[in-house]
Amino acid sequence: MNRIITRPEEIVKNEQVLYSGNHYLSVPIIDCQNGAIKNINVVSLSNKALVELKGEANLFTPHFYQEGNEIEIEKIDVSKEQYYLPRLDFFLKGGIRVTGRIFADLKEKGLIYSFESSEKIEISLFFDLKDVCLLRFDSHKIDTKKIIKRDKWLGNPIANIFSLKVSLALAFGGDKDFEVDDFKGKETLNLKISCQNKNCFYIAVNYDPDGASATLIHLRRKGYSGIYNEFLDWLKKKTIPYPKVPALETKLNENLFFNYFFSIAKDMESDKYLALTSRSPRYYVSGAFWERDCFLWSLPAVKLVCPQLYQHLVREMILIHSKSPGDHAHYIDGTVLYPGFELDEAASYFILLDNLKDHFFDEALIRALEEVFERIEREYDPRTGLYKTFLLPSDDPAEYPLVTIDNVILWRGLQNLRKILFKKGKIKKAQLINQKIENIHKGIHKYLVKEIKGKKIFLWSTNGKGNFRLYNDPPGSLGTLCFYRFVDKDDPIFKNTIDYYYSSQYPYYFENARINELACDHHPHTPSGLGLCGSILNPLLSNVALKWLKNANMDYGLLAESFDKDSGEAKTGIGFASGCGYLAYSLYHILIKEGKE
Repeated sequence: MNRIITRPEEIVKNEQVLYSGNHYLSVPIIDCQNGAIKNINVVSLSNKALVELKGEANLFTPHFYQEGNEIEIEKIDVSKEQYYLPRLDFFLKGGIRVTGRIFADLKEKGLIYSFESSEKIEISLFFDLKDVCLLRFDSHKIDTKKIIKRDKWLGNPIANIFSLKVSLALAFGGDKDFEVDDFKGKETLNLKISCQNKNCFYIAVNYDPDGASATLIHLRRKGYSGIYNEFLDWLKKKTIPYPKVPALETKLNENLFFNYFFSIAKDMESDKYLALTSRSPRYYVSGAFWERDCFLWSLPAVKLVCPQLYQHLVREMILIHSKSPGDHAHYIDGTVLYPGFELDEAASYFILLDNLKDHFFDEALIRALEEVFERIEREYDPRTGLYKTFLLPSDDPAEYPLVTIDNVILWRGLQNLRKILFKKGKIKKAQLINQKIENIHKGIHKYLVKEIKGKKIFLWSTNGKGNFRLYNDPPGSLGTLCFYRFVDKDDPIFKNTIDYYYSSQYPYYFENARINELACDHHPHTPSGLGLCGSILNPLLSNVALKWLKNANMDYGLLAESFDKDSGEAKTGIGFASGCGYLAYSLYHILIKEGKE
């Protein structure tokens, strides 16, 4: 086997952006220097990707005028209202103050850019659609036709975008005093409103011009203030309070809501809910699906926001993705994007099954779960009682195929499967599963525990024939052995394991760093944000891990895959929505459920 490791490129300087959107429509990059919207995207199940609309520089750019003269922006202060909704406070030349807000309707296919001004001004929103792309890992430009015309109901401009693969339309309007420059024969629009106190631009998106136009009418009927307050009230109800440490409350909720809106999407063509790594093109593998990222990290955080959506997603994602369980990465429709078996991903199906109602498990779901188990069984090593993997939780190749954390996740998940099979009267299958659970437990203690420098510790991996590796892969941190209830915090082998890896004996530990979280093969010079989540969940490290978190700004408060060991600034993996779910859930688990800090 060629052990090829695909390392992400380190970020030199991470620029702050704001973001907005709902499950239909994402606004992943709002420029904090000029208030422009760089791009928007919707999900397309038929294209197995996000459909991304991009401008030459920006898709929408605001400009401010008074008596025909453009007013210079001196500075912008940016913030998030209720941990999600972006607010831009523009300081214009001459002492004029303008507050801008960019928000979607909570449930409809529409976006609003609203303004409040201290003086009467004119505001222009310049629309420049340069490229239509399919976003999956990278942005892949596709050929489309773009026709701008007036809609038949309001006489407002509509951009109709269509090709053999894509059908999409945007309709534009304002709350009042809306105008548009002549656009005959043009591919750009100069949208205008006057603003004495308050006004807004409406941007409706739908499958075709009729749908976009009708959605625009609906948005105008509801009114932007009502739409904004509906979203704000919803966020307030869903916010998880932690007044004891306001900084941790902010971290928890910002990551919670980013995960909720950027790792879950609603297909524009069918209204089906889908899960994906991220809807942000800032993340280097956006627009695809990882079972681990969804089942172990994202969905537990979605459950904190909306248990009903969680139950729906659990069922749908198992049914969609169980046809290729454990393959490295999937397209959003469940077909294989990136082959290579990963045991932790296949085992993650069973972790989801905890605390779901009995009626949830109909024949279709039981069969899907049995097919996942059948795939895992192909990796069974009868000599050790353990299961093999080809790739590690980092998605890089395993040096030795029997990996501790993968088998622990399977051990824990099979207990959920066993319980369900017993309840369904499938006694023989449940007994087989029970035997597998016992074999894994024995096999780990026999083949994956070794005395190192006089102390027994858990190894990272082995071939079962004497070769082993001492390592700790952050997306599958050995620190989560307690979380998966394989050991308790007083287990001497577990304590020795943590002492070993978080010490100068281990090459990916930085003893003199400000933040002592571990790096790994995947990003050898920078500590892991995912590893930090594992440390928060580790009762032996949770207190110090919360201190590390306070020093790690990462992606301006959101989790990053890795960060600088001293400054705490993001170095790889920004815009990482499902990872943000892991941080939100880890904080909830330790601060609220277990009452630490």
